[in-house]
Amino acid sequence: MSVSLLAAPAIEPVSLADLKAHVRVTGTDEDIGLVALTVAARATVERLAHRYLITQSWRAYFDAIPPDGRLELPMFPVQSVIAVRTFSASGVATVVPASAYQVDATSEPARLQFADSVPQPGRSMAGVEVDAVVGYGLTEDTVPPPLRQAVLLLAARWYDRRGDDSGTPDLPDEVARLTEAFRPRRLVA
Repeated sequence: MSVSLLAAPAIEPVSLADLKAHVRVTGTDEDIGLVALTVAARATVERLAHRYLITQSWRAYFDAIPPDGRLELPMFPVQSVIAVRTFSASGVATVVPASAYQVDATSEPARLQFADSVPQPGRSMAGVEVDAVVGYGLTEDTVPPPLRQAVLLLAARWYDRRGDDSGTPDLPDEVARLTEAFRPRRLVA
């Protein structure tokens, strides 16, 4: 299973003004670099927390529909599933009607449960595509404050250490602690 970005977030969970105030920058000379740091920090926090912060669209690829008809979506939180397609052996896509599946967006991971009548894909790899809208919402205030703070701290750290030739960028302990509570828990037998 893999995923690909269809539509990036329209905004970041930390505004340029908030980051500039945090790092005490008043002019506009550094705006492009600060925006780039915010985008990179958001993507890093999303990876660390295993969840998307601001509304965006992603496509998940699956080889087949499991025998029980249930797919676990590798993205959280899911706002909606916007399309499901299966592919024939020759690569022709068939749109699965929304009436042929149910979405449980509250579970973690979110799940898609197919009815019995959904045909298996004809191609053996990436035979099923699921397009979903994910994220906490369209505005900064919909993102949990600890995750917003993690983005702010990480972008500020990278700004403060720009040009530092230490090799591998370090992850501040406070960012790891802020994202830890949001990581999915797995029971180990």
